[in-house]
Amino acid sequence: MADPHPDQSRLRAIGKTETGRYFFLVFMLREFDGQTRLRLISARYLHRKEIEPDERQIQAHARAAQ
Repeated sequence: MADPHPDQSRLRAIGKTETGRYFFLVFMLREFDGQTRLRLISARYLHRKEIEPDERQIQAHARAAQ
């Protein structure tokens, strides 16, 4: 399927809920009535196998900084 808005870039973000679950978002920023609005494209929780490599890397950097 062709992208209906090829001139608008999609942004990606990873976050963590208050309960500790990681999630992944794909979104666009759009102007509407003079305001910047977020248009959500996709959202899902991350699987443990997607999170573990990043957590290990963060822990390794923290140990190296000590």
